[in-house]
Amino acid sequence: MSAPLSIGPNPSRPALFYAKAGALYVSDPAGSPGRKLTNGPADTEPAPSPDGAHLAYAHKAKASDEGSEVWVLDLSPQGEVIGTPRRLVGKDELPAPVEMRPRKFTSPRWSPTGERVAFLELEEGGGLLFVADAQTGAVPRSQPLLFAKSYAWAPDGKHIAWVGGRSDVSPVAVNVFTVGARSSPVANDTNAFAVAYGHDGQSVLFANGDASGMAAAEPRFAIDQGGIYSVATPDGVPADPPPTPQPLVTGQAYYGDVAALASGAVAFTTADATNRSKKLQLLKDPSAPSSTTIGDVATDPPGPAWGPGDVVAFLDTSPGRRLVVLGPQGSAPKQVDTEVDSFAWPS
Repeated sequence: MSAPLSIGPNPSRPALFYAKAGALYVSDPAGSPGRKLTNGPADTEPAPSPDGAHLAYAHKAKASDEGSEVWVLDLSPQGEVIGTPRRLVGKDELPAPVEMRPRKFTSPRWSPTGERVAFLELEEGGGLLFVADAQTGAVPRSQPLLFAKSYAWAPDGKHIAWVGGRSDVSPVAVNVFTVGARSSPVANDTNAFAVAYGHDGQSVLFANGDASGMAAAEPRFAIDQGGIYSVATPDGVPADPPPTPQPLVTGQAYYGDVAALASGAVAFTTADATNRSKKLQLLKDPSAPSSTTIGDVATDPPGPAWGPGDVVAFLDTSPGRRLVVLGPQGSAPKQVDTEVDSFAWPS
């Protein structure tokens, strides 16, 4: 029998879930060769629950299908599959879209409390954000329609920060959605592309693309300088009016993949105009320059993902899309697998 999955309470031995070639795998402990969990034919975007007992993911009945649904796989404490995968949210279980097109549910993410699963219905430039009950898959009919590019759960499991989607170069708002209630902006007219919560849940971080060269654009960008910004949201609730976002680091690079680490550092990526690779950087002190941790991160999604104990998983720039795991400072990088298309730690 394999050793128990050390998900959540033991940061020295986390497990990493990933997808390749239409199947789901787990690397336990992270850095070890993956063990296959499903046979597909088209399973991707794994989203493990906080306790590691469930794995939400995007599923297609056939690889050729254009649409997809949110399914869940149950796991034992030893990481073995229990029973058969089950559908959580199907394509016919939400109000029908206006356009007749295949419905593609993607980007599932478990809430930190384990009570809900959020996901997007993919469209051009973003997707409609939905929140489903983790047991029944029910989505309240009263839930507002929010068109998001990026979203992140608050640690309390009651709020979601999200950035508006778009199909052109135009300003978007950074928002906080109180689950079951309303959504309010915390930063207007930004050029944000990625969002995260501060590790204590008292602030929202966002990565802003540099739009300073578009000063004459209409409509105008109120926050046009590239960088990582922070805006206060005490107890997860946005103020009215919201405070002015504060820059943590600024520059003319393309900023993205922002994350708050348990150590208190803020992680993010930057890319230059060539966009051939990204640099993974850490900002440990807002009064000091950020430091480059990894210089060969793939520019294609998904971006780096941070797990317990500040361990990070990322795809490198090799032709094989190698999934690499790097532990705390001083640890040697470990290659998990190749041709990986998505990966995630427990939420």
